[in-house]
Amino acid sequence: MNNPDVSERPTERDRVPEASPNDPETSTGSANDPETSTESASDGGPDEDPLVVVDGLRTYYESEQLIGGMPVKAVDGVSFEIGRGETFGLVGESGCGKTTLGRSILRLEDIDEGSVTVDGTDVTSLRGHELKQWRRDAQMVFQNPSSSINERMTVGEIVREPLDIHGEGTKTERREKVSHLLDRVGLQPEHYYRYPHQFSGGQRQRIGIARALALEPEFVVLDEPVSALDVSVQAKVLNLLMDLQDEFDLTYLLIAHDLSVVRHVSDRVGVMYLGKLMEVGPTEQLFQSPENPYTRSLLSAIPAPDPDTRTDRITLHGTPPSPRDPPAGCAFSTRCPFKIRPEEFADLDADVYERIEEFRTVVREQDEGTVPVVERLKARLGLDAGYVSLADLKTDLFDGVALPPAVEEPLDRAVASGAEGDVAAARAVLDEAFGAVCEVERPDQHSVDDGQTSRCHRHRDEYVSPDAVDHSGGDLR
Repeated sequence: MNNPDVSERPTERDRVPEASPNDPETSTGSANDPETSTESASDGGPDEDPLVVVDGLRTYYESEQLIGGMPVKAVDGVSFEIGRGETFGLVGESGCGKTTLGRSILRLEDIDEGSVTVDGTDVTSLRGHELKQWRRDAQMVFQNPSSSINERMTVGEIVREPLDIHGEGTKTERREKVSHLLDRVGLQPEHYYRYPHQFSGGQRQRIGIARALALEPEFVVLDEPVSALDVSVQAKVLNLLMDLQDEFDLTYLLIAHDLSVVRHVSDRVGVMYLGKLMEVGPTEQLFQSPENPYTRSLLSAIPAPDPDTRTDRITLHGTPPSPRDPPAGCAFSTRCPFKIRPEEFADLDADVYERIEEFRTVVREQDEGTVPVVERLKARLGLDAGYVSLADLKTDLFDGVALPPAVEEPLDRAVASGAEGDVAAARAVLDEAFGAVCEVERPDQHSVDDGQTSRCHRHRDEYVSPDAVDHSGGDLR
């Protein structure tokens, strides 16, 4: 079997290279494990009869403020499908809504809008006994193996608990099934009566995997199943999951932030940002030819194995907006280096326009409450504040730069509003003057290649495509 570098996904879904095949703590299974399948992963979309269909899913968390306050839009209008037997990888920055999306699909979070259909059943409409029965077919492996299992229960009790809850078989049959599952995930018979604190992190995750498989589900959500594990153990657990998928015909939603892991084991990949699904496509196609500006930025951060290799690194400025107050248009518009300019500034010097965007980023972050109210009051009173005033910021960014009136006038109005302590008004002035289609219109999901879709205005005929844009300061029309 080949041992490919996980940074380059092979044409066949080979096993992840492992540090030591004889390590008893990280064994991938018993001596009776079947030979690993090397069937190639699908390069297209889901089959004509997908197992999971997510349509317009929204999950919001209400504000904790007694009066007013905006909800956190953790998942905001997400739609995609997962084919039977497929591994669908979901990647994105921390806080983008990946885990909430997985939990919402399993009805572990309340859904505000949209639908989730699994094997033809609309699970968003299930209640009580029907929901309990459906959960036999959909399970989850949680991120932290230390906090997701009860330390006061033995391993046998932990894995047997789903069988007890659903009244599966006799006590003897449950015991036999648990023993088989423990053997299948690489644990020993004597582990049945031991407690979780007696196991390593990798072994604890195997316990969690055995528990998830106890009811023989068809669909499993893997919420960063190896991120809390040592690198040498990660490959063992990933190989175990791939073996189990082949053996039990499982369908996976793999949530991860490690792009190399997702590339190696996933058939298709979805990229999330600020609660939105920005791009979906076959794994190798998406990694080789990303179409969405955010996907391009994300993949450019992958370090090259060869230090002499030059990569086109895309640096994003600022921080993601608050999910309580996301942009009205494209979710990525506040940081996008490919953002479409307003028509009247199409010929403005690239360096000047970048400084304008930096000024707007600071104003936005101040308006979103990143800066404490006390510091704002100090600035208004002329005291030493913990953040730069808009007047000083304008001087720092534009001192000695010749600005056309169409640029300088709104900047001066924003500075005046900031001096009065009204940062919201300053932000509104800048948005009106420099905002364009990316900030005011939500982009549609465009089909950009066979099985690949991207949510970006630049895929529209009237704009320059992302491929033709020099993000370092070229044509941003």
